[in-house]
Amino acid sequence: MKKFIVKSILLIFPIIVIFNIPKFTHYTFHTDIKKKINSLVEKSDESLTIVGGDSRAERQVIPAMIEERFNKKSVNIGATGAGIAVLYNALEQHNLINQLHTLIISVSSVELNDCVVDKWGRPQAYITYFSTFENIKLFGIRYLNMMHERLILILKELFKIERNTVLDSSDSRLYNKGFLGVEGDMSDFDFNSVDIYSNTLKTPWYIDSNHNGVRKDVFMSIIKKLADTKMNIIIFQPPVSPGWLTLTKNTYIDSIELDHSKFLKNITSKYDNISFIDFYSNQNPTFHDSMFYNSIHYNYKGSEIFTDALLDTIQVRKLID
Repeated sequence: MKKFIVKSILLIFPIIVIFNIPKFTHYTFHTDIKKKINSLVEKSDESLTIVGGDSRAERQVIPAMIEERFNKKSVNIGATGAGIAVLYNALEQHNLINQLHTLIISVSSVELNDCVVDKWGRPQAYITYFSTFENIKLFGIRYLNMMHERLILILKELFKIERNTVLDSSDSRLYNKGFLGVEGDMSDFDFNSVDIYSNTLKTPWYIDSNHNGVRKDVFMSIIKKLADTKMNIIIFQPPVSPGWLTLTKNTYIDSIELDHSKFLKNITSKYDNISFIDFYSNQNPTFHDSMFYNSIHYNYKGSEIFTDALLDTIQVRKLID
């Protein structure tokens, strides 16, 4: 028994040490963002508008339109599952914390949901802000797999064996400054055929949701970190397709989104350098289902219209100089 305990300690101790190397305590751990920054961001002190957050940033906000409107270089480093923790870690890791920069960040309600435990809902950068106990409580036995995944990522970085750290020459995001346009059209979709109360429905954003747990605590701490950078920060809650909005009106889904809007409004109001734009509670009546490729993502044409609306709001409120 003593030998087993000693062997266990000898095995676990090096892992604990590696996990707590300052450089990796809060690392990005997101290949897509690393590729984007390495490919698209020039090393300079020039003022830059950085679009970040999840897929609703990457696929819906067009940097070229920002550049045209404000005559200011812009890049989109948003990515699927890349919440605010991933963004903050990436900015820090790549020395992009600069008061001259402006951040435009998409924050969806899923980012605060403790019950989202699938792969895209638990980015490594985010769980590094949780205690071991909180991770075990959230993920159970799956936490062992996550530790193993994180160890591999750290060792790759330590020994510089990670390949393909830039966007491929054929990747459309390389030519669109990080934006990923997607085709599709929801105008003929029958939203009434969707049962939002079905336990088998793939709506992990909402089913058995808990938006008042440790993810919310981590989110608030990172908002404080971002505010302390003194950068100009614009956070927006994305809209949804009109068909989905009508279907979910006055349901638990609508309640979650409205609560999320209130939360974002309250927390951003505490900081002078953070602004909030609410596109969920203030849906633009000119938006229609043909602008979306699914219930929550604009298609390419819709993204142009949405970016224009976003920039109109920024300009009217004078959120960018």
